[in-house]
Amino acid sequence: MMDLSGEIIRQLCRRLGEDWPNLARYFDISRERCKGFTPGREYDGIVAWLKERERLGELSKAFAAIDRDDLIPLLEAAPSSVLQTVTPTWPDSPFPGLRRFNPEDEPIFCGRHREIKGLLRKLADPNHRFIAVLGASGSGKSSLVAAGLIPQLQANAIAGGQDWPCLEFTPGGVKGDPYPVLAARLEPLLKYHGLRVSEITEILEAEQGYGLIELAEKALSNRPAQAELLLFVDQFEELFTLTLDTLRQPLIRLLTTTVRSSRVRVVVAMRADFLYRCLDYVGLDRLLSANSYFLGPPGPGALYEMMTGPAAKAGLEFEEGLVERILTDTGTGSGALALLAFALHQLYTSRTENGQLMHKAYECFGGVQHAIGQQAECTFQKLGHTAQAELERVFRELVQVDERGIATRQRASLPTIAISAAASELIDCFVDARLLVREPGEDGLPVVEVAHEALFRNWPRLQQWIQNTADDHRLRRHITQLAAYWHEHDRKPEHRWPDERIVEVIAMREHLKLEEKDFSERERDFLGPLDREQMFTTLNDPATTHEQRAIIGVRLALLGDSRDGVGLRADGVPDIVWCRVPPGTVTLEEDAGTFTIKEAFSIAKYPITYRQYRAFLEAEDGYHNSQWWQGLLVEQPPEKPGRQLNRRDNHPAENVAWLEAVPFCRWLSVKLGYEVRLPTEWEWQQAATGGDPQNKYPWGPKWDGNRANTYESELSRSMAVGMYPQGESPVGALDMSGNVWEFCLNAYDPPGNVALAGDARRVVRGGSWDVNPAYARAACRYHSAPVGRSSVIGFRLVCASPI
Repeated sequence: MMDLSGEIIRQLCRRLGEDWPNLARYFDISRERCKGFTPGREYDGIVAWLKERERLGELSKAFAAIDRDDLIPLLEAAPSSVLQTVTPTWPDSPFPGLRRFNPEDEPIFCGRHREIKGLLRKLADPNHRFIAVLGASGSGKSSLVAAGLIPQLQANAIAGGQDWPCLEFTPGGVKGDPYPVLAARLEPLLKYHGLRVSEITEILEAEQGYGLIELAEKALSNRPAQAELLLFVDQFEELFTLTLDTLRQPLIRLLTTTVRSSRVRVVVAMRADFLYRCLDYVGLDRLLSANSYFLGPPGPGALYEMMTGPAAKAGLEFEEGLVERILTDTGTGSGALALLAFALHQLYTSRTENGQLMHKAYECFGGVQHAIGQQAECTFQKLGHTAQAELERVFRELVQVDERGIATRQRASLPTIAISAAASELIDCFVDARLLVREPGEDGLPVVEVAHEALFRNWPRLQQWIQNTADDHRLRRHITQLAAYWHEHDRKPEHRWPDERIVEVIAMREHLKLEEKDFSERERDFLGPLDREQMFTTLNDPATTHEQRAIIGVRLALLGDSRDGVGLRADGVPDIVWCRVPPGTVTLEEDAGTFTIKEAFSIAKYPITYRQYRAFLEAEDGYHNSQWWQGLLVEQPPEKPGRQLNRRDNHPAENVAWLEAVPFCRWLSVKLGYEVRLPTEWEWQQAATGGDPQNKYPWGPKWDGNRANTYESELSRSMAVGMYPQGESPVGALDMSGNVWEFCLNAYDPPGNVALAGDARRVVRGGSWDVNPAYARAACRYHSAPVGRSSVIGFRLVCASPI
């Protein structure tokens, strides 16, 4: 009869794990007997039952029947050699830490025997052309395929599998484009056909989606007839987080079309929490519903094997009780496997000279639950302050946050993030600590990515930053997507964001420490200028369009337009910037007369803005104070003022009657301590021309439609004051041509009538956004009733001696 030592039984109990009921059923052990087994030590009860019946010799056959033939070698181990049943054959760390297991790691990939067999069974079925391995983040999906399924296939576990070429790629590709990466993987298989990466890419991008089938046929042309191409798409969730919106549907079509071929199999590994995103795509939803393999977290037995199996291959021994301690600390929750993997690597780096893994070392790095966070924080604290300051700027390129606030990793080109010695130092240190991975990219440039998303969850410093900036990361991703959509739809204005959202973008830039160069040219065009200095630079460029000037005006208003003369002083009184106007003689059009200005005076640089006029409306002693209305046609204020249509603080006040502008002047004169009023039309004309009658327009004798907001701008609205610096008059005043007409003090006929009483029509000057250039001339006269309000009329002030 077979005799099993206590140590062998202990290892079998651990490794059998949740499969003990299967073994009990194989031997027809009654439910009543099973209920009496000690929880966690059920295998002891099974062995006792087998000993009673002298059936221990059937264990090998039983293990094979329940797909646990990986346990058979333990039955053949001598008691004295149980702790090292395998001759050390692995020269390096058998624990890869946060990186996944690769095909070359197959000898140390343990604990997933049953899952590998399950995948092989699916793959062996010719009807399963597509398999989706789904599981939680950190459950080992990628490793299961790369170090479990693929090596078994290459070992001919499926008849003819040794002839199957295996290709791997991720949907994120290069800057969201997966095709060049897939083409680069295919190129070695197509060398005899003389196809280059660019040509392969074009074939893959074919609209019908049959390109991969065509290429697979070529790649397999020199292999046995039963050979197939296995395409492994790792991190399939990148389809929704990194793949460009414009390429997502074509890639799905490529995959769903390809699996119709008898020469191609597709295996994808995806986080289960992204499964719902697949339901939005016809074809992909059906494939996943019928062909998914759900990978759960490993049980205690599997975890035990994941620790002791690789350790034995490397000649390592755990100190007594350490394995059990680690198992207790690890648990079986989501993400436990990643924590365990990193802790085991930390143990390896602290091993003794004779290969012992000790309790003391385990305690030093904080155990399973704190190993990642402690290692990351220690690495960070070893950096100088300059390198530490680069943390957020580097990691903003390595993380994506979806609409649920879930963080996923993304790759970044090393040259784009290592832009300083300090950033390079940080990256190097985190690579050395195995928290970041640096490897060659498809374009020849090295790329960097987080070793595992467990870092996002288990390093408190990084976790808190991600939580605080989650909205900013989402907004950053949306900008890329919407800029592409805008570009593909001919850059139509209706596909741009409203300016209110740009304020969010500006805040996001600050939170993520983004600079203008961190956005692509397309994104910069989509967003427009984002900071005041850039806006003013753009305004000073004569090539800037009317629409761009209008956008800048709105953004300045949203950000708080701090230009002098546009808003209020600290005491809440309108802030007026004055431009000095020389004396002179002015001849009016229409034989309206000639007027002499004997003394210099000052005129406001801008028309009165909505914010400045609103100060009058909101003041307790303002609009509704009847003293400002005395001696006018209407001696009591109206029940309510005119409605401002363009309600931006830095836009000109509009829908203001002449009979409302005069009370404003009276009120402001008291607040300023000196008299201000509306200009006479000859004063206005003198300011517009600087006293030079050759100046038909404020800037000179010839019309230039790029210097004013008139009907030619096609905006059909007013814009913020001062948006046309090139339209400045010789005295420095702006907007004296276009935007809004401006009330003058005097009557239209006769112009010498400057009396405030009466109902005479009053002169308006300068033209507006809804008239042609002829009305925007410096000398053009027009008129409006004193009680008339209009969205195209505002007013400007002068400070001069009383008339």
